[in-house]
Amino acid sequence: MDYNSRKVYSIINEELTKNEVNSMISSKIDSALSSREFKKKVKELSSDVMNELFKILWQRNNFWKSSAVK
Repeated sequence: MDYNSRKVYSIINEELTKNEVNSMISSKIDSALSSREFKKKVKELSSDVMNELFKILWQRNNFWKSSAVK
């Protein structure tokens, strides 16, 4: 490492501790997870998954009925 790199590294090291970095990252992730866009995408994905599940179950309706009757 040259002198400038070491100086930058020492300044960054002085300014940010590991806890501060973890806190900053956690707050960014928390804000992203609580955003409207994320919640909207989760709702869309959940509804698509449930819709697909019921389609598959309906297609297999005869299979389920015949298995239950036996």
